[in-house]
Amino acid sequence: MLPQYLDSYHSLHHHYGLQREVSIAFWWDAPTDQRSRQELELNLILKWRSPFNKENWERWGQPFW
Repeated sequence: MLPQYLDSYHSLHHHYGLQREVSIAFWWDAPTDQRSRQELELNLILKWRSPFNKENWERWGQPFW
């Protein structure tokens, strides 16, 4: 049984016709400088447009309320 968060993740991606894949990874080469990491994270959030990031709620709507 999937945890509630993952179940919601799958349901919303299905609702919007988005492909999904749940995985966990560590990027050992990530920038050590906090500002650089945050900039990289924001760029990836905007690139992949996941409905689970608040930066994309205007586009998809807030997934959990």
